[in-house]
Amino acid sequence: MQQFFAHEVLKHAAIATTLVALREFGRRGGGELQAPEQLAKIEQTIVRSLGIPPQFELGQVALPCFAFAKEFKRSPADIATEFAAIIATELAKAPSDRAVPELSLVASAAAAGGFLNFSADFSTLGAAILPAICDGSLFQKPLHGRATPEHIVVEYSQPNTHKAMHVGHLRGLILGDAVCKILAAVGNRVARVTYPGDLGAHIAKTLWYLKEHHHDPVPATHRGDWLGDLYATAHAFVEEASQDPERAAAIKSEIGGVLAELQHGAGPYYDLWLETREWSFAEMRAVYDWMKVTFDEWYTESECDAPSRELVREKEREGLFVRDQGAIGIDLSPYKLGFALLLKTDGNGLYLTKDLELIRRKFKDPSVTRSIVVVDARQKLHFRQVFKIAELMGYPQATLSAHLDYETVNTADGKKAFSSRTKNGMKLAQLRELMEAKVKTDYLERYRNLWTAAEIDETAAMVAVGAIKYGMLKVDNSTQVNFDIDEWLRLDGDTGPYLQYVHARCLNILEKQASETAAGAAGASACKHFVAQEVAAQELLVHLTRYFDALKQAAELLRPAFVATYLFELAKMFNRFYEQCSIKDSEGHVRESRLALVRATARVMEHGLSALGIEAPHRM
Repeated sequence: MQQFFAHEVLKHAAIATTLVALREFGRRGGGELQAPEQLAKIEQTIVRSLGIPPQFELGQVALPCFAFAKEFKRSPADIATEFAAIIATELAKAPSDRAVPELSLVASAAAAGGFLNFSADFSTLGAAILPAICDGSLFQKPLHGRATPEHIVVEYSQPNTHKAMHVGHLRGLILGDAVCKILAAVGNRVARVTYPGDLGAHIAKTLWYLKEHHHDPVPATHRGDWLGDLYATAHAFVEEASQDPERAAAIKSEIGGVLAELQHGAGPYYDLWLETREWSFAEMRAVYDWMKVTFDEWYTESECDAPSRELVREKEREGLFVRDQGAIGIDLSPYKLGFALLLKTDGNGLYLTKDLELIRRKFKDPSVTRSIVVVDARQKLHFRQVFKIAELMGYPQATLSAHLDYETVNTADGKKAFSSRTKNGMKLAQLRELMEAKVKTDYLERYRNLWTAAEIDETAAMVAVGAIKYGMLKVDNSTQVNFDIDEWLRLDGDTGPYLQYVHARCLNILEKQASETAAGAAGASACKHFVAQEVAAQELLVHLTRYFDALKQAAELLRPAFVATYLFELAKMFNRFYEQCSIKDSEGHVRESRLALVRATARVMEHGLSALGIEAPHRM
């Protein structure tokens, strides 16, 4: 039997039971299925085929038997029927006489067309899985299935200095952070990297306008936000001047001089760049603190600039790149990637150039197994070119690099993407103030005399950030996000605050029904005599065991939406369970079992929200 994880007890039982049926089926047909390689191949087929029946009442695990039809020369329906009969015979035996101990997790197996549906023994399943969920030990086990964990570098959040950070910038930040947390949750080692853009024409334009045309005092606070507004003003100024060719040419020459000074690394504009860049970095750090995001490494375009240009010249001398009228590039048309320019005629590099140097830096630790770059979908061609060029340069790291793309964040009506240039995106400091005030007004003011002011402020911050993060993550990476404050802050429906509320509700139930010590003991003892007679309780139990499947799938596909979808379903199942299975009016093993399900739900909800980067308040 191949390796299975602790949470996969039901899946493991279905596979072990099927193998018992297969062996008996083979013997009845005059054949044997004892060869290790034959069993291993069949087992892989079973593992790949397992699914979930369309209705809970039909079973909790489904095995399609179509893959066995050719080998046994029988219809899938006949095979399923005979398998079910063999398993029924095994289940009728005393536990000590059964072929495999995993049969104790199976209550029955029934044929349905060409499918074999397994129904769980819920008492045994609860005893097998709830203790490790309730005490948290199940969350400590690695899920990657490898001898050693991967060491993965994830680069995300690449805001430009001298531009305001707006709502649109949050998707890459939130997605990247969730990917890091999910990869770490399944047992990988993760390095978090950010790469702010601190070079470019927009910066030269902003510095030129600040020095030559802006004469008002610089504000004492929120200078990063102010600088972003100044960029938009400078852009509009230059656009207006473009109507006069002579004036436009003069401005272009002046801004070019600023770029040259920044390239040289000395002069008044260079000094102004150093000062104003720190204003933007301070704003970035404030946003990261608000979002509770940390980075292990900060790289910048400026530090990659000179080394990347030298790298290109070196490879040009080796004959990999071509030079034409002073510019250097490479023809990627054999790979259907067009022509890539690396150095312009003035000797300056491009984003692509600096990204080649960035690859080298991210793989400076030889233990790094792969790199993931989280950047929006508009840069697909760019990164295909980057990775192909790096591969042609002889860097094996290129094949270990991947671009995780995502779609834009638009206004609530979905019609317009947020933009720094047009200033149509609310500044994040304003957004924070607005959302936290709304949370307090709509939900927390009623507790003003019951909670401390600090607790209200802390909870408001958790709910506001949770609303934003969940709103970004519940949508698949490939789908546009429409930012809607009112919709995302609702306490019902598919929202972050709703999930946070369900978690807090679980803790409140446990606090009311038993002390923390008693609740913990109840969870442990209930596992020995677990009772789940109601369908709502059975559905909740089985769904709890499937959390780790959602987590693994999210890690493998780099899609946090799988975890978000799972948690929303968990919240709905829990509420249905709580409505239909009274804890207050129950007693004995029934009451203990229901409390164990409440505690397990709280544990899984908290872990799942944490994997999305969302904090779970203890009360709401």
